[in-house]
Amino acid sequence: MEPVPEQVQVSEPEPGPTPLPVPRPRPGMLACPLCLRLLWEPVTAACGHSLCRGCGPGGPSPRCPVCREPLVGPGWGSRVNVLLRGLLHNWCPGPGTELGPSPGGGRSQPPHCAPDDGQSGPSPAEETVGVQVAGDRLDNLELECRRITEGVENLSLAATDCVQGAGVSLTQGAGVSLTQDVSSGQWPIVLQPMEKETTNKLSAEGLSNPGYVEETVVSCSHCPQSVPPALLNISDFDCSLCTRLLFEPVTTPCGHTFCRKCVERCLDYRPRCPLCKEDLRKFLQQRQYPVTQLLNSIITVYFPTEFAERKLLNEREMAELSNLTSNVAIFVCTVAFPGSPCPLHVFEPRYRLMIRQCLETGTKTFGMCVYEPGKIFADYGCMLKIRGSEDLPDGRSLIDTVGGRRFKVLRRSRRDGYNTADVEYLEDKRVEGEELTRLLPFHNRVYEQARDWFDHLPSRFQEQITGHHGSMPDQEENIQASQDGPRWLWWLLAIVPMDPALQTVVLSSTSLNERLIHLQRVLEYLAQNPIQ
Repeated sequence: MEPVPEQVQVSEPEPGPTPLPVPRPRPGMLACPLCLRLLWEPVTAACGHSLCRGCGPGGPSPRCPVCREPLVGPGWGSRVNVLLRGLLHNWCPGPGTELGPSPGGGRSQPPHCAPDDGQSGPSPAEETVGVQVAGDRLDNLELECRRITEGVENLSLAATDCVQGAGVSLTQGAGVSLTQDVSSGQWPIVLQPMEKETTNKLSAEGLSNPGYVEETVVSCSHCPQSVPPALLNISDFDCSLCTRLLFEPVTTPCGHTFCRKCVERCLDYRPRCPLCKEDLRKFLQQRQYPVTQLLNSIITVYFPTEFAERKLLNEREMAELSNLTSNVAIFVCTVAFPGSPCPLHVFEPRYRLMIRQCLETGTKTFGMCVYEPGKIFADYGCMLKIRGSEDLPDGRSLIDTVGGRRFKVLRRSRRDGYNTADVEYLEDKRVEGEELTRLLPFHNRVYEQARDWFDHLPSRFQEQITGHHGSMPDQEENIQASQDGPRWLWWLLAIVPMDPALQTVVLSSTSLNERLIHLQRVLEYLAQNPIQ
């Protein structure tokens, strides 16, 4: 039987307001968002959406039809998503078993969409898999779609190719209808009208759209738009690194999929794929790990209980990392002081992980202690607050931090390769009466001594100190207003050349008078041995 010739009728557009753009069709879960057919050799683009290999990077459109982001990023190519391809082959094997290019060349055609009569080449049914005729089918056909909605007389050839043999009629505002004689059994076509959520939303907002074209889905009976539940196996969605259910699955440019945190941690140690060892330096440089949307949707839809448990476990881990008294992350490096900036160059994998976890939890806080032989780190330290960070192309980071509260280490431990500690925060002991009367003039004398020492420094040193730590703070009216004492004292301790052990002693003191005594001795020594 010869196919029925196409019939296209376009009515003249009625005068009125300019019609709104036709909403982009919403294909089934397993359909390519660009060609709207069943995903074939799926490629996950740099934005996280998956398309057919022929529609993805290097295909007809440079941008994703869903999010409009570029399909290709640094390091990205057209590598097939290994996990998705395996799942689709298991779920949709169809009559055929071999995968390869179509006889006519071009894009490979799914074997399960082959003609029922055994003829070679793509069938009309395959050409209409998941096609929504009224939608803007391809990005490079957006102009044609606009012409359709405006009532032009010519229908896009690319759109008519998708409905060969079907009678098509288009009336402005009336919708699109597809008709087909299925008595021959040659075309297994199923019509599935889509929900009009977009139309209802427009109506609710009081927007009229006389040019809206009704959406109709045409799909092949062999191509499911959802996953067959009987073929689902939760073990297929386990991360090969943590062996748990994939959480925020990320697909690398080489096509392998892992949990986002797992792949980040692997790249901290070596910028290569943990499975195939492909170089991922360009992928690492971007510091963007978009979630693979299709896999994430399948997991949340078909395994809601397991996903909820996995999410709860992740939340518990984040809550543990957010605790600022128990198992606090400790950066073993130098002595930090309250209110003083402390820039850091982070390059060790364990500290890269630690900084990333601090940022993810939202606390942006960790402890800083100096190294102490026999104890790994000293008994006293200072919390640091991350104010900003700059990621370098090779994975290193430049972190801008400022000192916070002082603490005493109660118990040491380790987590994920870096040191942690249970801490107790320190506060200055408040004094009153005669003790406060003696403290005030002593405080003023030491401040003037410190100011005099700084003013007599060579100008080049003053400029360096001011550029890094800021100007010397003024005296405070209430020297006991802060739980850590006057800020100028910590500013001075951060710039004077002192032994780290002595700095730790001063940091641990909860008596302002004792700290002033230590600082006075240092200033007297510096006055006798001026810096040249």
